[in-house]
Amino acid sequence: MGPGLFLALALLAPAGRAETAAGLDAQGVDPRAAVENKWGLDVRDAAGRPVSREQVLSDLKGAAVKRAADNSFSSNLPRARAVLAALELVNDFADAFRMAAAGFALAKILPGLPGGAPKISVLWLLLAACVPMTFAFCCRPSTVLTLSRSRQSSIEVLRC
Repeated sequence: MGPGLFLALALLAPAGRAETAAGLDAQGVDPRAAVENKWGLDVRDAAGRPVSREQVLSDLKGAAVKRAADNSFSSNLPRARAVLAALELVNDFADAFRMAAAGFALAKILPGLPGGAPKISVLWLLLAACVPMTFAFCCRPSTVLTLSRSRQSSIEVLRC
């Protein structure tokens, strides 16, 4: 074994041991810590892999591109994008409603009220009173403010 082969192996050994950097798949560490690393500290996840800023940013970019590709489509329907956005909002609202319903279970709240469980007729009366008040509040005519401007600040078309 000559000195040239020994030198080549010595130079290639660190490259063979190079650690693969973790991105968004880092476990046990917030990937934002690698992105906002002001002092250049060595950020590692629970598996001991280094979390690099470049890998996190490229993973974020890839996720954004994938999301845009999933949402992009061509349709002959008018306002198809608005319908898709509305359906996504409805889905998010349904998820939020399910989470709120699980957090505020009415069967658990009612026994804790003073005076025992409320009467159903009182609840229906409150509901019947809230509906017209909400409708009147939301559907009332709004006032329109007319702004008067001087002729100097408005654009005029001059014809010769």
